Amino acid sequence: MHVLVPLLLVCVSQCVSAQEGPPIGGIFYKDSEDMKAALEVSAKSFNFTASIKEVSTRGEVLEISKYVCQLAEEGVIGIIDGTGGRSSEIIQGLCDALELPHISIEHNDLYSDDWFVLNMYPSPTAYNMVLQKLILHKEWKNFTLLYTKGHSLIRVSELLQMGNDTLVVSLRELSGSDYRDVLIDAKHNGYKNFVVDSPSRYLEQVLLHAQQVGMMAEEHSYIFVSPDLFTLDMSRFKYGGVNMTGFRLVELQDKDNEKLWNFTSTLNLETGKTFKPEQLKTQVLLIHDAVEVFAAAFKKVKVQPEALSCDNYQAWSFGSTLLNFMKTNKVEGLTRSLIFDGVGQRTDITFNILELTSAGNQSIGNWTNNELKINRPLVADAEITQESALRNKSLRVLISLAPPYGYMRKSDKKLEGNDQYEGFTIDLIDKLSEILGFSYEFAVEDDYGTKTESGEWTGMALQLREERADLAICDLTITAVRQSGIDFSTPFMTLGIGILYKEPSKQPPEMFSFMAVFSKEVWYYMMLIQLALGATMIFVGRISNKEWQNPVPCIESPEELNNQFSFANSVWLIIGSVMQQGSEIAPIAIGPRMITSVWWFFTMVMVASYVGTLVAFLTVEKNVLPFETVQELYESKSITYGAKEKGSTKQFFENSTNPIYQAMFKKMKAHNWLAKENDIGVYWAETQNYAFFMESTSLEYYKERHCDLLQVGGLLDSKSYGIGMKKKSPYKKYIDDALLKLKENGEIEKLRNIWWKEKRGGGKCGEKRDADQKQLGMKNMLGAFVVLGVGCLIGLFISIIDMLWGVFKRSVKYSTTFKYELIEELKFALKFSGHIKPVKRPQKAIDGSFEALAKAEGKDDIRSLHSIRSCDTHRTHHSHSSRHSSRSLSVAFAKRRSYS
Repeated sequence: MHVLVPLLLVCVSQCVSAQEGPPIGGIFYKDSEDMKAALEVSAKSFNFTASIKEVSTRGEVLEISKYVCQLAEEGVIGIIDGTGGRSSEIIQGLCDALELPHISIEHNDLYSDDWFVLNMYPSPTAYNMVLQKLILHKEWKNFTLLYTKGHSLIRVSELLQMGNDTLVVSLRELSGSDYRDVLIDAKHNGYKNFVVDSPSRYLEQVLLHAQQVGMMAEEHSYIFVSPDLFTLDMSRFKYGGVNMTGFRLVELQDKDNEKLWNFTSTLNLETGKTFKPEQLKTQVLLIHDAVEVFAAAFKKVKVQPEALSCDNYQAWSFGSTLLNFMKTNKVEGLTRSLIFDGVGQRTDITFNILELTSAGNQSIGNWTNNELKINRPLVADAEITQESALRNKSLRVLISLAPPYGYMRKSDKKLEGNDQYEGFTIDLIDKLSEILGFSYEFAVEDDYGTKTESGEWTGMALQLREERADLAICDLTITAVRQSGIDFSTPFMTLGIGILYKEPSKQPPEMFSFMAVFSKEVWYYMMLIQLALGATMIFVGRISNKEWQNPVPCIESPEELNNQFSFANSVWLIIGSVMQQGSEIAPIAIGPRMITSVWWFFTMVMVASYVGTLVAFLTVEKNVLPFETVQELYESKSITYGAKEKGSTKQFFENSTNPIYQAMFKKMKAHNWLAKENDIGVYWAETQNYAFFMESTSLEYYKERHCDLLQVGGLLDSKSYGIGMKKKSPYKKYIDDALLKLKENGEIEKLRNIWWKEKRGGGKCGEKRDADQKQLGMKNMLGAFVVLGVGCLIGLFISIIDMLWGVFKRSVKYSTTFKYELIEELKFALKFSGHIKPVKRPQKAIDGSFEALAKAEGKDDIRSLHSIRSCDTHRTHHSHSSRHSSRSLSVAFAKRRSYS
């Protein structure tokens, strides 16, 4: 039993290993996702196991050495190298020591007979032969060899020896990340034919910079060594007329190439991308072919993978056998026949020769069996369309450095040519060049151009008329004067004249802003309805039986009844309800209670509405503009105004038939209020009491960056910007159609958002900031304090009048002086102590009897007695069983007259 278990484990492991297949190693950089996926897909399709190692950065020697040793310990049958350069040399050295096949998919300059290397990339010998044949076929009298720094020239070394009396060869190195300086120098020297030897990762940059410096015209011709040229999107270059030749290793014209289509679809599933066969890079195709070469050799020779160690330099016994079969075995891969020479190089290569035309990439011949065969088929060029009409042109374009239409680009390095500029119109002309296929060169002109009184033209208009420039693109307004001398494209932007003015400081709420919660109409109706309701309460109180109450409940059968709804009490009840304070007055009958309940509901709604809106009126600080229309600005005595000294805005006022505009222009000119540039006018508007007239597009731009500026009022007119060109220009129709296409696609609006709201400080004023909770200061609540103070003063005034009236009555009643009574009253009031006040009485009674005294004082005191509402401790409103005689009433009168 103990013996069977190990045997079973061995069998299972052998079965698993047989299912997985022998391991193939791969070393790639981390960003080489497509190559890693290609190895995974290819290994599965040929029943291998892929073991992939990722190198973090280029030239990491220790990391590469470690990964080679790890793969050797894993027992791989070979290593596919996707690094290239000096990293490949390190891998090569270790593989030689371990006798482990090393498969390179990059151009490799170093090779020897005894090296364990197999290079899937076309050999330098093949490249030198095909390039010489192509140059002779093109009958070049001279050419310039462009190569990227750090890239070997072995693939084109024999081209340098072609120089003789009839063929001039020059050499230029493309260094750094900016190739424009070298290209501009080549252009100035009159070079037009180029052989470009550059890795595929730099091709797009080389093409873009060549177009930017105007070297993609009909007179220029290029041969690109890299077989990846036509994997790029070449649509933006095909209309320029440039002659561009390149190579392709894969056969795409064979529609029955199932192997290529299956590999592409499987790779797309693995990566989640949507590659087309013609978009696959050469390195990706060569990885598949490398695995296929392993598979073909593995079928012919039986090898046993072994775990190797770098420490003792152990060599793989089957390595040389396997590599020899790989070198001598002919395999048909994605890149056609895989045939190697004795040192592992592919010298017998089949290339497709392609050229770029306006109809796309066209095959003009083949390189096979070391022979160049040019058949150059008659390909119907793309029908002559609006795009192809400018393909052979290099245009001189006038621009202006007026933000956001044009800027000088900020850079630590010295910039030249078109690279110096950026902005809205710079991007717009670039979009047009992509559609129409022309190249361009910028020239700065600050004077937009107009017709002088002597009939002469200036600025951009003059250069266009004299054909010193082809196009003018900036904030160039389409005017009748300019249209008489030059043509304009269809407008790319519509605008008008607006007024730029500094935002006024926020004004605190008015003193009585709390009264503004309701309109005057509501306040009037509130006062009216309170008076009307007071009268209604008096009326219903008088007709309601229960509202008539016994003033002295101690008397069972009173001679008279009292009603609480006097005018003063009714108004007090209404005001107490409005103030949410209530009052001691309460209705008893059902009818008054119903009216009071409805009134309370009404006051609840009104008070809630008032309180809910009150905060906004107390906290909101409003901007008070000194003017809102042009006429108000003209009539203002303290505000100056102006426009740009040269431009259509000034001409609008100058040529206007409106008398106000004419008068404003005369004042601008007479007082020197015109600004030389928009920036100056904006500065004046920001720092002085100055209103600046400018076009709405520029106004929006400055508003995004100067948060204390705003637009006042609407637009004074409507106009458009267009691209200027000479009269009857052949480009007008094509540029018009291209602009319409950009508008329909929304590209112009995208550019506008970028340069108005994003770049160069855009969107600054649109940022949302979390504001602290605003506190109510004294300026917000001053009105409430004023109302309180005025109300108290009025109440104090009424109380003083009431006191003076009481003093006057007592002085008459008791035959004393007014001054005496007033002093006595003030002495008592100013003591601020006690709540009992003795009743004033004369020195002697009128007839010496209490009855006579009661009669004399009854007029003052009878009302006080009527206010007594009950005789028991509970002061009930109902009659009691106890009865009082007239004597008891007389006794009460007598007690009221006694001193305390």
